[in-house]
Amino acid sequence: MIKEFSMRALAQLMDELHSIDYQVSDPLEKMKSSLKIVRTAIEKLRMLCAEQGFSSEEEEVHFFKHIKPDFYGQQVFFIERYTLERNMPYRDAEAQRLYFLAEVAYVERFFLSHPFAYEYYRAGATELDRQYFLRSSEGGGLFGSEAVDLDRSFSTPADYLFSQFRAYGLLKEWIFERLDYLARNPAVAYQPGSEAGELRWTGDSVNLAELGYALVLSGQFNNGQAGVAQVFRWLEEKLSVAIGVPARRLASIRSRKRLSRTKFLDELKDALERKMDQDDGR
Repeated sequence: MIKEFSMRALAQLMDELHSIDYQVSDPLEKMKSSLKIVRTAIEKLRMLCAEQGFSSEEEEVHFFKHIKPDFYGQQVFFIERYTLERNMPYRDAEAQRLYFLAEVAYVERFFLSHPFAYEYYRAGATELDRQYFLRSSEGGGLFGSEAVDLDRSFSTPADYLFSQFRAYGLLKEWIFERLDYLARNPAVAYQPGSEAGELRWTGDSVNLAELGYALVLSGQFNNGQAGVAQVFRWLEEKLSVAIGVPARRLASIRSRKRLSRTKFLDELKDALERKMDQDDGR
């Protein structure tokens, strides 16, 4: 029950965060709005845990190792991103490039300051899960992470550190995107909030899934080397939309009975042909 609820809540949260990112330009307002909905979602998780509890230690470990960090990591990310934007040099693209490179180094130093824990996180190790992701555990001190959640019924020795790993991974990706922008526009400084007003996908997400699969299977990305999950993530990020699990989307498309299984692609073809016919004067 908790896992299913959490998956739905996370999908809804990401939709709302994407909307804020592309509708709000002021960095401070963006952070405030984002933190408000993240904290609301975390509080709902806290209440669910208090009311229902966990059916097994395995379920409890999964929650504090994976689910809670997915939510809490967003909170850490938005605070760190705002701090980075607030201190960023303006109007000087080269100064920004050096600043972002220094921030990448800062993120890497954070990972290196927790060598055992970060390797445990990256490798998906499980040997010490009971020690670090059960509320009854003291943790043994190997991770050396401070506990920021004083509610012992909703915290474990390592869930906050794993939340930080999530957050700093997101922050690193965000920084690299800005460095990529500066590499493509060396004379134009990045302006915080410039994402607002960019294109968003407002059609049905299943249509984008159909298009995404067609592009991947026809080898349109990276000389045919890009995978479905990679392309879906890219489309979600660039078009501010949650597409969902690729395999489930394909199963939904394949199960169409009354409609063409390539309904959206057929509509695109018809729309383009109508335009060309009109231009030809037919």
